Amino acid sequence: MSMESVSKKPVEKRKKAAVKPVEKWGPGRSGERLLLACMIALFVSVCGIIFLFTKAFFHSDSAFYVQLALEQIKSGKLFPPGMCYSTVLFVRSPNLLLIPILKVIKDWMIAREIMVVVMWIILILATMYCFMPKKDRNLAAAVIACMLLMNPYQTADVANETTDMLFFQGAYLTIFFDIVMTLGIMHRIILLDERDNKKYKVFLEILLAVVLFFPLLGSIRMDMILTLPLAASILIFYFLEYDQKLSRVLKSKRCMITVILIMVVVAVGFVCYRRLSVMYWNDSKGSYLKMDKYSGLWHSIGQFVSNLTMIFGNVEGAVFLSFPGLSKFVNYFAALALVFVIPAVALVRYNRHGNRFTRFLIIYTWVSNLLVAGVFIACNQWAPRYLLSIYLDDIFLFAVLLSEYMKKRERLTAVCAGLLIVMYCAFCHVYFWGHYKDKIGVDPSEELVSFLDEHDLHYGYASFWNASVNSVLSSGKVIVLPTRDYDAENGKRKAYNPSDYRHWLLNERWYDPASHPGKCFVLLKNFAVDDEKNREQWIKDHGDDPENPWIDSTPPEDICEEFYTLNPQKLECGDYTILVFEDNEELRALGDEIKGAK
Repeated sequence: MSMESVSKKPVEKRKKAAVKPVEKWGPGRSGERLLLACMIALFVSVCGIIFLFTKAFFHSDSAFYVQLALEQIKSGKLFPPGMCYSTVLFVRSPNLLLIPILKVIKDWMIAREIMVVVMWIILILATMYCFMPKKDRNLAAAVIACMLLMNPYQTADVANETTDMLFFQGAYLTIFFDIVMTLGIMHRIILLDERDNKKYKVFLEILLAVVLFFPLLGSIRMDMILTLPLAASILIFYFLEYDQKLSRVLKSKRCMITVILIMVVVAVGFVCYRRLSVMYWNDSKGSYLKMDKYSGLWHSIGQFVSNLTMIFGNVEGAVFLSFPGLSKFVNYFAALALVFVIPAVALVRYNRHGNRFTRFLIIYTWVSNLLVAGVFIACNQWAPRYLLSIYLDDIFLFAVLLSEYMKKRERLTAVCAGLLIVMYCAFCHVYFWGHYKDKIGVDPSEELVSFLDEHDLHYGYASFWNASVNSVLSSGKVIVLPTRDYDAENGKRKAYNPSDYRHWLLNERWYDPASHPGKCFVLLKNFAVDDEKNREQWIKDHGDDPENPWIDSTPPEDICEEFYTLNPQKLECGDYTILVFEDNEELRALGDEIKGAK
């Protein structure tokens, strides 16, 4: 054989090796770009929902972010003097984003809507971070997760808690960010090997500590939602990865350092949280963990399943042969599949998943969901929002599993699978826009604020749900302070006293009568037909128990009889009766006297 022929062979082999076959599996770059474009279109729809519908669904709980930010600007302190908090301490809170916005934009509601949009952008970036480490890039999973999270859901009459907490109130966007960032850091920690830079490993552990620490300063509930499930998931994950040998788990520096770090963060966070609570927290009830509400296992499990389906948009009272009925049917089974069926199948097929982060996510989803579900059932909670972390976990797990399915299928099948999710999300968006189109741009306080301004009334009192909402919607033109909401029994509620306010989401200094001398008013919500329906539904669900009375947000209202000795002027505006008092100091003095006597 000649030297020439020998030298040609390697060249020919190199040429053949350089020619790679065209990739025909998975969505490909073009498919990923298509899904990304669809996600951007859904985000534009979300922005429209935030800017056009927030006023119509705004309430007093949502108002606190604005009020706290204004007090922080005025006082220059993170915890302004006189502020009252309940269930959470607003340490690292969305209202911090409002501070620079309110310095530029004077319309409080527009500023708040911009805040929610910015929070969504931050959450989307965190989701991209979670799924896009260099060693395990998964753009399809990130985009699918974002699209599903951006779904607006609804009930027959008003937006449900998922939509409220994610689009209008925005309270759970911060919690979602905490979970998503933690999973993103764990994604990178799981992928570490001996060749990785030691500084990078230390950086990841420090970043994990910071991300876990700050949420604990706001609420100890984050232990139940995030830190404790995370530590347990890490131990279980490494136990399974090391062939169920505990000795190998204990020798794993990466596993033990991460778990010990979490425990230290929890301990330090608890100490700091208790310290802050003593200094700033007026009402530390923790009522969401009381077990005296327990009313039987099957009833509590039924409530749990019902609340889960409500989170996913189980429309109440919809006729099947209608678009709302179709929405109920689709979302009900989407909830059951995402929460029960898919996680169960993923766990059964645990060892078949080649991706380490996928296996970790399966474990984390089960541990976190079981813990949250156990507390919810044991305490017989009635608020679907307490299950929103389950909603997030299961969406992320589904996104990962679907992306893995797409990678193993030919191009057309993979892209069509992604487009099915796009169609489902588009279905939810179209239904929301069509169902609530009559509420676009609606400002429920506009008539009332104009009426009060015409009568030179700018300072007054109302029940909690009718107070702060009007203050913020009017951008401070009218200041309405919340008084205590009394539990109603048999359709009747105790009369209001403007001096009797509860320590919840307000500032005690607002009530100083010397700061607002002269004319004031008491705003009373007139009895509505829906109140009786609400009462009947409450009794049906909970029984007519004096110790568990009927409670609703817009009850028939009245004021203590003694205040009529001050001869208030009586005005009517829409659903409200307005009692006008000529002297605020005289009104509050009488209120203090009545409160002291009773």
